[in-house]
Amino acid sequence: MKKLFLIFNLFLGITFLFSQNSDSLRKTKFISFSPKKNLSDNVNGINVGVLDAYDGQKINGFNLQFNPIVIIYPLLPKAIPAPEKMEGSVVINGIHFSTSGTTDAKEVNGIGVSMYHHAFATNGISVNFYNNTSKKLNGIHISGFSNNTDVGNGLNIAFLGNYAENFNGLQIGLSNDAENLKGLQVGLFNKTNKMKGLQIGFWNKNGKRSLPFINF
Repeated sequence: MKKLFLIFNLFLGITFLFSQNSDSLRKTKFISFSPKKNLSDNVNGINVGVLDAYDGQKINGFNLQFNPIVIIYPLLPKAIPAPEKMEGSVVINGIHFSTSGTTDAKEVNGIGVSMYHHAFATNGISVNFYNNTSKKLNGIHISGFSNNTDVGNGLNIAFLGNYAENFNGLQIGLSNDAENLKGLQVGLFNKTNKMKGLQIGFWNKNGKRSLPFINF
């Protein structure tokens, strides 16, 4: 009976060991640098990274990223899509500053300043020179070219335009497009298929009518 009990406990221990994911093997540091040869560290403090080379770690605090890819970013033949949740490579909570940006972040929560931004979810405030492309976009987001999201809540401002599948809040740009809108669009051209709110612009189109200047 004792042997059976020992074998059972040994089996449970081996099962538990192999069921742990790689995150349990990471160290947590106050100051860290990425990428690393092996697993990058989780961070409660400051992380300094080179390139967009994350491997699933969590960063709480300040993330500073240096990346020269910004030079070729405008030359890419097609837009980089927002990653799916399981494809995300990093979770950043706090302040994120990058000379270029992330292309496959899982979540960025807090304040972000970058040239471009691609994430599954972005919550808080972000300022981007080119664009912000996130599956979920909540908060205040300002981009020089465009903001793109599946589900957005808050304020989106972009010089060229904003696009959302479902958006609650305010879109401001030369062109604004939302499949489903609850809120306000302000721009030169505004478009939505289903709306509870108001459109203000040179030409406004929704599922019911098309009108200049103001549409509802």
